[in-house]
Amino acid sequence: MKVLNLMVLLLGLLSGPLQAAVSLSGTRLVFDGRFREVSIEARNRGTEEVLLQAWLSDANAGPESSANLPFVLTPPLSRLAPESRQVLRLMYEGLGMPSGRESLLHLYVLEIPRTRPGDGLLNIAIRQRINVLFRPPGLPGDPAATPQRLNWTLVRDDSGVLRLRVENPTVFHAALLNIQIEADPRQGAPQRPGDDLLVPPGERRELILARSPAQHLQFKALTDYGGQRAYYARLVFGAPFNASLSADSAHSEQKVSSHD
Repeated sequence: MKVLNLMVLLLGLLSGPLQAAVSLSGTRLVFDGRFREVSIEARNRGTEEVLLQAWLSDANAGPESSANLPFVLTPPLSRLAPESRQVLRLMYEGLGMPSGRESLLHLYVLEIPRTRPGDGLLNIAIRQRINVLFRPPGLPGDPAATPQRLNWTLVRDDSGVLRLRVENPTVFHAALLNIQIEADPRQGAPQRPGDDLLVPPGERRELILARSPAQHLQFKALTDYGGQRAYYARLVFGAPFNASLSADSAHSEQKVSSHD
């Protein structure tokens, strides 16, 4: 593990983008607790064999593998030839996770290129991370309705700073994208107080606004299947308000990523 950590450190020291050869079949993984396991596919789209290491971590514990989690991830280590695929299976042991709300975990995949003696090249390991949402059976409500149930409040704090608060009263996570405040034409482009925001069950998040807002809030939310749905709300100062699904969102849902 020390060697792998060194590779990750080298990755952080290098400048410029690096392209991963291994792609995953999804940008997130929802584990429905009614079933014993869930899977995701890794594919080597490169021209060289790679070593693949996968592990699961508690979202609050950093990138190190969490041995006390009641899950089994297999295979933890595998070799992928060019254009080959590997299914990663995540199995729940049946006990140990909260039963009254959705839980967030992180799945890490480390791609280690093959080393050839004497080639004089520096090989860099590339690490990917996706969210795993463990959803125990019997939770109340519809997870697809979570974005519409979020409670938004626009307030001004004691120092005069405008804050947009969002509270999640549900037992599911809300993954929000491209949060924008529709601008007054005299103020220029729309404000973007945040790009991505994950609001856990029962928790609150805040966004700071740089200037007085206009009339409307717009954002997108991720679905269980990796798509995006657009939402819209009229801003109300000092009182909670909710967003509604945009009229054309059901017909224009966009896929976050596609894999053949």
